[in-house]
Amino acid sequence: MTYSRLSHAYPTHAMYSDVREAILEVQGNLQAPDALIAGSFLTAMSIASQGDVDVELPTGQVRPVSLSILTVADSGERKTATDNIVCAPIYDHDARMAQEHASALLEYHADLRLWEAKDSSIQRKIGKALTDYEQASEQQLREELISHEACKPIRPAKARIVHQNITERPLIEAMQGDGKSIAILSDEGEIVLKGGAMRTFGTLNKAWDGPKTLPLDRVDDNVEVRNPRLTISMMVQEKVFSAFMDKRGHAARGSGHLARYLVAYPPSTQGFRFTSLDQPIWERLPRFHSRVSELLEASHARRASGDHTRRALSFTAEAKELWVQTQNTMEPRLRDGGDLVSVRDFASKSMEIAGRVAAILHHFSAQEGVLITMETLHRALDIVGWHFQEFVRLFGDSNDEPEQHRDVRALAMYLWRRYWTAGYTAAVRNEVRKCGPIRDQRRFELALHQLWMEGSVQVMHENAVRGKGRLWIHLNPTVFSQVTAG
Repeated sequence: MTYSRLSHAYPTHAMYSDVREAILEVQGNLQAPDALIAGSFLTAMSIASQGDVDVELPTGQVRPVSLSILTVADSGERKTATDNIVCAPIYDHDARMAQEHASALLEYHADLRLWEAKDSSIQRKIGKALTDYEQASEQQLREELISHEACKPIRPAKARIVHQNITERPLIEAMQGDGKSIAILSDEGEIVLKGGAMRTFGTLNKAWDGPKTLPLDRVDDNVEVRNPRLTISMMVQEKVFSAFMDKRGHAARGSGHLARYLVAYPPSTQGFRFTSLDQPIWERLPRFHSRVSELLEASHARRASGDHTRRALSFTAEAKELWVQTQNTMEPRLRDGGDLVSVRDFASKSMEIAGRVAAILHHFSAQEGVLITMETLHRALDIVGWHFQEFVRLFGDSNDEPEQHRDVRALAMYLWRRYWTAGYTAAVRNEVRKCGPIRDQRRFELALHQLWMEGSVQVMHENAVRGKGRLWIHLNPTVFSQVTAG
C-alpha cells in the first residue's frame, strides 16, 4: 500500500456552529491534525445519537445513523489526547454505569440467594409429595415451581458503551437485547484490527446495517440481538494499517466492510506545533460535552423505563430532490470505464452515509421536527465528500481524482522529488512556478494555496520580518519525510 501523505483541509465549516467552534478550539489547543479531531467529534456525535434516532432515506429504507470511522495517524499525532478530551463524556458515562452495575450486582446476588432458598424449600416439598404419592399436592407444587421459576432474578447487564479488544461472540453478547447502543472505540487501532471481531467481517457488516435480529446460536444458549446500534472508530498508525491491508485488505474491500468507513489520513502537524506557556482556554468544548451527556443520559433513562423506540428522521421534499440528484449524477461514473469504478464499493454506500451524517447533524444540533433540511444535507455531503476523496486518494486509481486534486498531488510530488530528496527544505516560488509540473498560473496558485492551507508548506518572503524579497516555499519536514514515490 503506497500513497502520498498529502490530503485536503477538512471541511470543518460544514459542521453547525457549536460543533465547529468546539473543533476549532480543540485544534487550537492540541494542534493535532484537523481530520483526526473532526473524526473524534463525529464519533462522539454518532454514539450520542444512534440510540435516539434512525434515518429514513429517500428510497424509503429506514437505517441506523451509526458511523464507522478510520483515521490513519502515526505516533506523536496526539491521538490519545484528542480521544480522551473529545470523548470524555462517553467515558464518564461508562464509569457511572459501571458504578450502577456494581450496586445492581449486589442486589442481584442477594435476590438470587433468597430465590435459591425458596427453590430449595419447594424442591423438598416436591420430594415429600412424590414419596407420599400425593398427586393433588404434586400438581399444586408444579404450579408453584413454574411461578417460582418465572421469578428467578436476572443478572443485570452491563450498560457499557465502549469496547476495544473484543471477539465476535462477546460483541454479540454486548448487543444482546433490543436496541443496545455500543461502540468499538480505540485510539490504538491495532488492538481492534488484530482483535477477534475483525476476523470475520460479516457480523460487523450486519451490525452496521442495523438488522431486526442478529442471532448467535451456541450449544448451551441462544443469544438474540434485536435492532443493534454500533459505532466503530479507530485511530491507527500507517505501518499497522498497511500491514492489515496487505494481509486482509482484499477481504476487507471484497466484503464491503471497508466501504462502510469514513477514512482519513491527514497530514502531520508535527514540526508546526509551537509551545506556549499560556494555559489552554476551554469555552466551546464544554458545550459540546454537555450535549453529548444530555443525549446519553436521556437515552439511558428511556431504555431503563422500557422504551426502546427511536425517532425516525426523514427529509424535506427539497432535500430528497438533492439526495436523488446527487445519487443519479454519481451513478454513471460507477460503470466500467467510469472515473469512479475503482471505488464503487464506497461510492455505492456514500449516499446512505451522507444520510446518516445529516441525521446526526439534525439531531445533535437540536433542529426542530423530524424533517432534515436541504441545508443540513448539503453540510453532510460536504463532510462525506471530503472522506470520499480520501477513499479515492488512498484506495482508488489515480485517474479517479478531480483536476485540482491531481494538481495538488503533482506539485507536492515535484517538491518532494526535486527539492526534498536532494536535501533542500525550501524552494524559490518562481522557480517552482516556471519549472514545475503546473504551468497554468491559476491552477498553480490554487494548488500551492491548498498545500499551504493543509500545513504541508509555508510561503514566506526572504525577509519575513519586513515582508520583502523573493517568495520561498518552505516544506513541512514531518509531511515530506513520509511522502512515498507511489
